[in-house]
Amino acid sequence: MRRANLDLCRVIACLAVAAVHTVMLFWDSPPASPTWAVWNLLSLAGRFSVPLFFMISGALLLGRERLDFRRHLRRILHIVLLFYVWSAVCRCLDAACGRVWMDGTPLGLLILQGYFHLWFLPALALCYCALPLLHAAIHGGADNLRRGALLLFGVVLALAVLDAVPDKPAWLSALLSPWRLSHLRYLLYLLLGWLLTRGTLSDRALTALGLAALASLLLTAFLNRRAALAAGEAVDVYYGNFTLSAALGACFVFALCRRLAPRAEKHAGLLHKLSGCTLGLYLMHPILIDLLRGRVDFAAHSAVWLFPASYLAAVLIPLGLTLLLKKLPLLNKLVT
Repeated sequence: MRRANLDLCRVIACLAVAAVHTVMLFWDSPPASPTWAVWNLLSLAGRFSVPLFFMISGALLLGRERLDFRRHLRRILHIVLLFYVWSAVCRCLDAACGRVWMDGTPLGLLILQGYFHLWFLPALALCYCALPLLHAAIHGGADNLRRGALLLFGVVLALAVLDAVPDKPAWLSALLSPWRLSHLRYLLYLLLGWLLTRGTLSDRALTALGLAALASLLLTAFLNRRAALAAGEAVDVYYGNFTLSAALGACFVFALCRRLAPRAEKHAGLLHKLSGCTLGLYLMHPILIDLLRGRVDFAAHSAVWLFPASYLAAVLIPLGLTLLLKKLPLLNKLVT
């Protein structure tokens, strides 16, 4: 059953990710300038997006009374396949057109490593490996408890053993690099998303959460700008998906969308359609941004019009391509 409020969450998260990546086109302003202060604030303001994606998954999958283990395994394998297919697409396009991330490493190894934004898929797949065990712990079910424990143990053991191999060949190091056991910490956000569906925040609690998120955002922006001024260049030392500002921002947006559920239901059809395009938009928009990076001198134009123009291009073109791919048999699996 679709939930319009979670569709709204997913759309907001995807738009925020695209905004954060678009800001990077204008990143190299002097940190003492008011312009960079704006980019710094915007970039930090969008950091709630990745935690929010994991919270949505937790709300959907941990909120179910029953989790089909075999279907869940197919879901994990599909994510793994998506990662390598899109890694090949992104790396080949970068090699042919952008050459933003080419550093002399053979193309095959670059594909195994993944494109920079695709880290999200291995992180999601690893968390999904732990999800049957979590689901069984919450809802019961001896079968999923046993199979989930075996799945998680097997994945963790395999990665730990392979990582401990001395003098690994280059292909094995490249293959292992996206699959980091540290990604399992995102399970905290899956659990948080499930917990926030257990009740509804009062008006006072929601307001307090929003104010706390805003205060932590402003403080983090101040600290990061101070660090940039000390370094004499743009830095991101206070950025991250586990900062207080990112966590509070994600919780606030999630809780707010739940509060807006009645209004979201009035636009359920549109939100469902847009939500179905968010994966395609997420996968494709960095490619377009990198193509722009290699062809436009962003310092030579006013950001007042160039930033919104770049952002709209980074959203609307991948959105259109996603809608097209979803209509084509077989290719629709690339964005689903």
